[in-house]
Amino acid sequence: MRTLRLAGAASIALLALGACGSQQGAALFVGDERVSEDTIDGYVTTIADLRAEQGEDLSIHDYSGDREQVVVYVLYSELGQALDLDAESGAGSDELEAIAVEAESYFQQLVERSEPRALTESEMEAAIAAAETDANVAGYTQADLELLAGFTDDLAGYIEEYDISVNPRYGDFDLSPLPSVFPVEVPQR
Repeated sequence: MRTLRLAGAASIALLALGACGSQQGAALFVGDERVSEDTIDGYVTTIADLRAEQGEDLSIHDYSGDREQVVVYVLYSELGQALDLDAESGAGSDELEAIAVEAESYFQQLVERSEPRALTESEMEAAIAAAETDANVAGYTQADLELLAGFTDDLAGYIEEYDISVNPRYGDFDLSPLPSVFPVEVPQR
């Protein structure tokens, strides 16, 4: 009987390991598209190479911000493609710059197609608190905030519709342009 239990436990462990293996090496998912960690790491290496050329001491550099920025670029690029938006040709000097141009184009298109909505009381309070410490937020008009509210609602819908998720290696990930007011967390997978 003990042998059967051990065999059962081993088969469950192998199934679990096999399920993890299908996700292993993936940085993010957008719909059926899987972007590998190697792709993200390659772009981060490109940034590191540029920093090294500019004389930055990479031994003390924290790469987490670079990784997050690259994930944002790639995520918006993949989402724009999934939504069949018009791509602005990436006229960059390298592949990373081309992805950044494309992502910015898709981001602008997504904002433009969003419908503004009134802020909730808690969002208004969060915006006021953010404006006290952030000059950029202080410069937003009511119309700007209402557009951001609609845009972040759309983002949350896209995350659900396209089953967008990010590898936990990249930490807690918020896609919102104003996370302190309109959080849009991307699930981890």
